[in-house]
Amino acid sequence: MNKKNTIYLFSYGTIQDELFYKNLLSENVVRRPAILNGYAKCIDDSEYFLLKKDIAHQVEGTLFEITEEELFMIDRWEMFPQYQRFQANIIATDTNEIIEDVYVYTRLEYGKYYLAPKEMQFSKSPNENEQNLRAFIALEKESADFPLLDNAILFEVSDEELEKLNVLTHPYLALILDDQINKNYLVEPYSIFALKIKNKNYALLISFGRKNNLNSIFYFQAFEGKINGVEVQRTLKPLYEFNLDFLADRKPLKYISLRRDLNENQPKFGEYENKAYEIVLKDFDIDPFKRLDLIIRTLEENIE
Repeated sequence: MNKKNTIYLFSYGTIQDELFYKNLLSENVVRRPAILNGYAKCIDDSEYFLLKKDIAHQVEGTLFEITEEELFMIDRWEMFPQYQRFQANIIATDTNEIIEDVYVYTRLEYGKYYLAPKEMQFSKSPNENEQNLRAFIALEKESADFPLLDNAILFEVSDEELEKLNVLTHPYLALILDDQINKNYLVEPYSIFALKIKNKNYALLISFGRKNNLNSIFYFQAFEGKINGVEVQRTLKPLYEFNLDFLADRKPLKYISLRRDLNENQPKFGEYENKAYEIVLKDFDIDPFKRLDLIIRTLEENIE
């Protein structure tokens, strides 16, 4: 691997599992034993791992050298932004070398948290973890040739509804599209954010870095019953304890997708019926929030 393009990743969880890295990372991936100082490995009420700053502790794990494409894939496994990345200095214990600017994933705790037992290799149960991982591996292999994209759906909301969104600490949900005529079923992870644009209130659903061929036009036509021979029932299912019933039957205002196309040297922008928009880029920023900023700026420019 070209060291100039190398991305360093520290894992203290499932990515260290042979089932993960042998199926999802490059054949000759570099792995080194490593330690993250100044953090404690914890587990919360949802039974998932997280890190907490604590100068009295250190976290043992593995340092990986990965590619940008593999980082996008790990974002999908970690269901970004449920798990978000930060950068830290890591000690590679095979040489006692300090490696700078290493990506580490963690999450905001849900409920109470406590130190994870040292012998605990996986969050949740090992069987559940393996089932989830095998399903993820199969999906990654099936979608390998699909484009990389972010997808967002914008709803207008009231002041009261905006306030409900503003107080969410874990604004994560599943979007379920169920075509009951043709027996097709789609489930995708989304986050929901409160927005204020031109003094109006909005809720933005967004899914980052997926691999599929479903652009904003598809979601527009699916949500608004414009696909011939298809009857889509949509469900917004919160993954934590909050309620989105107020959006259940509401039509979105706008739909937008950000798609990577390695064959396009210049950015492109498309519009469909003043409802659906697509931005096509050759270079996808590895920071999902910078891509989110581009989506929000585009919406600001196209809202009356």
